[in-house]
Amino acid sequence: MSAYSYQSHNQRKTIALLFLFVGLVSAIFYGFSTYYNQPFFAILGLVISIGQALVAYYAGGSLAIMSAGGQEISEQEAPQIHIMVENLSKIAGIPKPKIFISPDLSPNAFACGRDPEHANICLNQGILKLLNKNELEGVIAHELSHVKNRDILVMTVTMVLASVISFISDFAFRAMWWGRGDDDSDNKSPIVMVVYIIALVLAPFVALLIQLAISRSRESLADASAVVMTRYPKGLMDALTKLYESPVPTDHYSTATSHFFISPPKKTWGEKTSGLFSTHPPLEERIEALKKLS
Repeated sequence: MSAYSYQSHNQRKTIALLFLFVGLVSAIFYGFSTYYNQPFFAILGLVISIGQALVAYYAGGSLAIMSAGGQEISEQEAPQIHIMVENLSKIAGIPKPKIFISPDLSPNAFACGRDPEHANICLNQGILKLLNKNELEGVIAHELSHVKNRDILVMTVTMVLASVISFISDFAFRAMWWGRGDDDSDNKSPIVMVVYIIALVLAPFVALLIQLAISRSRESLADASAVVMTRYPKGLMDALTKLYESPVPTDHYSTATSHFFISPPKKTWGEKTSGLFSTHPPLEERIEALKKLS
């Protein structure tokens, strides 16, 4: 798959995710309205789903930065980082993104936004302390590759949609049981109730599937693109090795944002996020792939 076809694929995937989100949330609220015989809830669900889809597309990047506690830094505050990002952005052929620093001591980084013209890069304080210049350059090149490949569009939209679906399903499930003591509860169709419960139970799994829709191959592609940009595989390879060996947990752990980071964030000391439900390939596999490139 060429770079242009991969970018088009990401745009199509984003549109599909948005339609899936609108349909699922609308269905949950429709079931809610049927269960309580209140048509207003069906209209409310449609409005909320469309509104949140627009928020995910246009403001998802800002929400991701806020969730990480990132603060934008100026050229005067971090001249070396700005120079590094600017030079690599020129090599990648994309506009220089805004740069944010998170106080999180976990060594990690991510990129977000809807397109290269509205992209952000966030670096945790932990990664700035852990890596040297060549290693940090490899990490930044990796994140800029996500920007160039338009991975950030799918990743940003996924974060918001997965969070909203989980929240709405949890709220609706609780509201259903709170209302079981109503006088008209005996008149509610048991079939509607069963279907509604099934939909609520499946909704969190759909949210997880939305996150898993982000192909793991995006990380391997970004690693390879970063090596092309820096022409120094060892920089990113050493960076990933240090990230793999670092036990520092994140202060801003969220399953909805874990797919953003260059390394799967750890919420407890020594925890490794891997396996079938990981949005990243194992770090050791990525390191071995970079060794072959070098």
